Parts: sequence; C-alpha cells; structure tokens
Amino acid sequence: MKNKIQKTKMYTYHIKDMMFVGTCKKNHLKVALCIVFGIIALVVLIIPHVMTTHKYIHHRRLTRYATDLKYILFWSKSKHQRSRLALNKPSEFLPGQKMFINQKCPHINCYITYNKDTLNNAEDFDAIVFEIDDIIKVDVNFINLTRSPEQLYIFRSSETPEKHPLCHHDLDDFFNWTWTYKLSSDIPQPFLNIHYTNHSIIGPVTKMNWQTKKLKRSSSIASKIRHKKKAVAWVLTKCKLKTKHQDFIKEFKNEIRGYNYTLDIYGPCGKKKCPGGSAIKCYKMLEREYYFVIVLEEYLTEDYVTEVMVSAMSHLVIPIVLGPSDYSNFLPPGSFINVQAFDMSKLGALIDYLIKNPDMYEFFFDWKKYYYYTVRPRTQVCDLCTKLNEYNGSNVVKTNFRKWWDPEYKDVCQRMKLYKYFNTDV
Repeated sequence: MKNKIQKTKMYTYHIKDMMFVGTCKKNHLKVALCIVFGIIALVVLIIPHVMTTHKYIHHRRLTRYATDLKYILFWSKSKHQRSRLALNKPSEFLPGQKMFINQKCPHINCYITYNKDTLNNAEDFDAIVFEIDDIIKVDVNFINLTRSPEQLYIFRSSETPEKHPLCHHDLDDFFNWTWTYKLSSDIPQPFLNIHYTNHSIIGPVTKMNWQTKKLKRSSSIASKIRHKKKAVAWVLTKCKLKTKHQDFIKEFKNEIRGYNYTLDIYGPCGKKKCPGGSAIKCYKMLEREYYFVIVLEEYLTEDYVTEVMVSAMSHLVIPIVLGPSDYSNFLPPGSFINVQAFDMSKLGALIDYLIKNPDMYEFFFDWKKYYYYTVRPRTQVCDLCTKLNEYNGSNVVKTNFRKWWDPEYKDVCQRMKLYKYFNTDV
C-alpha cells in the first residue's frame, strides 16, 4: 500500500515537473517570437532611412568647372513615358541646350534631359527637377537615384497647394531649392512680368518698390475713358465655377442692381459673345465701353496671380480682383479694387462713386505712364540656368518645406487623412 502511495506521488511530481517545463518552453517561445517580431518591425522602420542615406555618392564625383555644362535631369517615375510626353505638353521644357539659346539667356551652358542614363552616374547631374505632378505619386524614400552631396534637388510647380497638398513628412528634408510661382521661391516663376518704361523687367518681386511719387495724370487717357457707358463686365472662360466664386458673383449682381448697373458676362460661358470670338478683341471692346472688369483667380492663394491679370492691366478698365489677399507685389497702388478689402455694400458704393466722378476714376490709370505688363512664358528657363551658374556649392536643405508650401498643411493633411479613413471606397 505504501509503495502504491509513493509511486502515485512520484508520478504526480513528474507530471508537475513536465507541466512546469512545458510552461517554461511556451514562455520562452513567446519571448522569442516577440523578439523576432520586434526586430522585423525595427528593420521595416529603419529601411527607408537607410535607403535614403545609402544613396549618397559612393564614388568620386567627376571634377567640374564653372564653364562646364550644367546637366539638369527632369525626373519622372517612368523616364520612357515622360520622354514621349515631353514634346506634347506646352508647359514642358525641350530636352537639350536649345531652349537656353533660343531664349537668349545670360547663361546658356545648361542641358536638359528626361533620361537619367544621359550620364553614366545619376549623382553627376548638377540638378534634378521634381515636378509636383510626379512627386505626389511616390514616396521619396523609394526614388531610384543615387544622390551626391553637391547635387541640387529642385521642387517645381505651377499649381497651388490648394490643388496639390503635400503631406509626406520626408519631403521636409528632401529638396534643396524651390522653383514655383511663389515669389519666395529660390527660383521665382510668376505668370507675368512687370516692365518699366525703358522695357527692363522690374517685377514682380517681394517688397516691390513702386514709384508712386512720380505718377502724373495723362491727358490722352482722360479723352479715351469719357465715352464709357456700361458698368462691369466679366470675360468667363471656364464654365464650372467654385462655390466661393458663385457666391461672390450672386451677391455682387444683387448689390450693383440696386444702383441700376448690370454685370455683363462674355465668352463661351456667358450670355454675351466676344467680337469675333477673340479674347483680345473682347478686352478692346471692354476698354471702350466698360468702367470695370472682374478678374477672379481660380485659387485664393498667396502670389497666385495668373496671365488673365495681364489682359486687364493692359487696357483702360479698372480690374475688380478676387485672388490672394495681398496684391502689393503685383499691382501698383491705386490701380485696382480688391474685393477682400471691402464688404459688398461698400464695394457697390465705390463702383457707383467712381462712375459718377470721372476725375477720381482717372486716377486709377496714372501708373500707366511708367509701367506695363506682359505674360511670362511658363517655359521660361533662363533663371534656372543663372541660378545654377551662381551656385557656390553650399548645401541647403528645405527643412520646413511643407510649411513653406502651405502654412496650413497640418490641418489640410489631417482633413485628408480623416476623409480617406471614413471613405474607404476612395
């Protein structure tokens, strides 16, 4: 009997020992799995940063001289696709050196290519240009390029942050220069030129210095505007309007109706047609018959003043503008009416006052004796080549690029994130 009890106890202990050993093994296995998964997660997090850092130059860069060609690569995700499209887009830049020669640039030692195999090594390009249409589609950590410390990565866009918000955090340390319509860009590319009477281009630039003290009344202008009989016109080329534009036009029509004025809309989307279907002839007619012309920018973004402003400023008609809140670097003081500076009742009263007081109306054209406007071609490349020739080799990185592109980017990106979260079908 005692033997049986002893055996039973022995078996009980063995079972407990086995259970203990089994439990230990399971715990060790769990710990091992946690360690493995932890290492995998760490590797996944580190890989993008390793990829970006390891792509800096691994061989000695070719010796370059100031007079050498500056090789500029316009990057795209698919170089072959981009090279086919390059000649079909009016906003694209022709490959080679020809554009710099044709535009009579101060420096012509620049060469454009869309093929990274133009040079044996990608890091030998002086600059690589990234168009916004391409950069929004990729993660910059996975761009297949080897980067040189002396190389310049350039962000280029003629579009606005409202149309193309940029949210990826790695963009903050990616670009060296910016090349956009914004005047604070390293290479500003506005849509218009401001000329002084000697034909020199003086703007637009930041902190534009207008010679307001020299302004004098011109008798020739006074004789031309005396025959105007109609109040406000608008040359509309896009039939689909943003809500904010629709709201403004509706309120504006109602306001000036109280003064017995109308807003006449010309163009393919309006009830009235331009003479001969020509926008140029349309503005000539507006100059003879109308006091004011509406100029609405598609985006109410800083420095976004497009070519349509040139048409208005090139004729004897006062532009009523709705665009960026600050036009001081683009239009002479006293040459326009900014919608955002008035409430609707004061705007209507000002229009009525100027129509009934021709002497005051004429003051809005005093600037024409000293300045004139032209359209700046979107394919203008001289400033890019000049900037590359002036480059002293210092490596500057845009650490706050997203904030520069859009000061409200955090709110915009958060809204986009929430929209995608709640709209899984998008």
